[in-house]
Amino acid sequence: MCDQKPYSSTARSLIDYLDKSKIQKVQEVPPVYQINNKNTADRCLDILRNHPNWHTGYVGFDTETTVYRKADPQVVSMIQIATRELCFLFQVFRITKINKSKFPPLLQQILTDQDIKKVGVNASGDADWIKKSYGFEMQGVIDLEKIAQQKGYAARSLAELTRMFGDPELVLEKTKKILKWNFDAVKLDPEIIRYASSDAFAGIQVYESILEDKMNEEYLDYEKFHPMSVKEEDDEIYLLILGSHPKGEDLRTKTVANYIENKYQRWIKTKPKSDDRHKAALGVIDRFIEDGRLIKVSACNSDSNSDDEQNETVIDEIRIPGDSLNTILKVYGKEFFESKGLSPQDSEFMAEISSYCLKAIKKDSLAKVIVNNGKIISLDQKNREIVINKLNELNRKGALMSGQKWNTLLLHPDWLKELEDGYKEYKLTHAEDEASKGWGQIPQNFEPWQNVNEYDPNDVW
Repeated sequence: MCDQKPYSSTARSLIDYLDKSKIQKVQEVPPVYQINNKNTADRCLDILRNHPNWHTGYVGFDTETTVYRKADPQVVSMIQIATRELCFLFQVFRITKINKSKFPPLLQQILTDQDIKKVGVNASGDADWIKKSYGFEMQGVIDLEKIAQQKGYAARSLAELTRMFGDPELVLEKTKKILKWNFDAVKLDPEIIRYASSDAFAGIQVYESILEDKMNEEYLDYEKFHPMSVKEEDDEIYLLILGSHPKGEDLRTKTVANYIENKYQRWIKTKPKSDDRHKAALGVIDRFIEDGRLIKVSACNSDSNSDDEQNETVIDEIRIPGDSLNTILKVYGKEFFESKGLSPQDSEFMAEISSYCLKAIKKDSLAKVIVNNGKIISLDQKNREIVINKLNELNRKGALMSGQKWNTLLLHPDWLKELEDGYKEYKLTHAEDEASKGWGQIPQNFEPWQNVNEYDPNDVW
């Protein structure tokens, strides 16, 4: 944690009372108090009642649950309540012993008080679990991710929102270690204490800062520490578009712009407001149209209930030049993969699955695709092993490559480029062969990426 700033007079008085009352302090800076029995809870909450200004109208809020607990595994273990200066860890599972009538009434009063706002990421989800666990409905719950969305910030996780608006020292990446932690223990490990309190502290910090659009200067410095030219950004964005949008098909300009603004991670850090990213995305699309990486097209959408042509609206659409991968695979896929040294059987298999492998896909998911396509009747253990072994073999041969996530595969990008380049040559050769048969000369404006299905040798060229 960073060094604690001087306490306010209200916080100083409250901390003194809590310490004198021997409420267990498990972290000094900032102060964190652990409340693990009914008597301690009553004393602590009585102190809060006698300090009506202990909060400013809102508090950081979060919950934790011991995942591996065999008895009542989904009952909330701990409720964290934080001000800017101190945090309380109420171990409600230990306090109540699953007896809802033993839930501390003053804590329930805080949680159901509409005038005390409980703020956190997915706070409403935590409130639902409290209702399922202890039988009462919280009031005054505020989800930080919804505020972020309303104000145009793309970040949704507490970690990213804390980087933008909170103390960077509070950013703790969640790991699988949490699954082994016991939030019901009498003595809590310091790592658990820091983890549990940090989310609650972060909640109130983010809430105060996001309301004023008071973003951390360090967050905006990302662009200074990771400089990129406009061309470098454009190249990254174009690859992003190619990875998720088909070639040769009409796409709404707005759809592509929305995709860029929500998926291009660099802009989420350097242009946190969605309006700014959307304007920048439209600018990128204009540049791509100018340099030929995108083609501007238009389509009319008519009101089917009216014959009035004035009811037609022009839809702004764009197209990525080239043929769709499905078209390429259908016409040229098997031939290409055989040219790479694969057997006819493996080449046919690759032509069928490659369109599903543009992005990393889990091996089991790909096996299910093969079942759905009717290549095998069912995905029993034997068939699954056959398919997985075939995918692993194609991985070793270089047709597929391992994704960043475990047990995933994708079409090797070098093979994809060779496939597309080879298809262009194939189409050009095909057109020349057709022309040599007496159907006229190749038009001067012929482009090798024109859809082969549109070629008609009976046309007068």
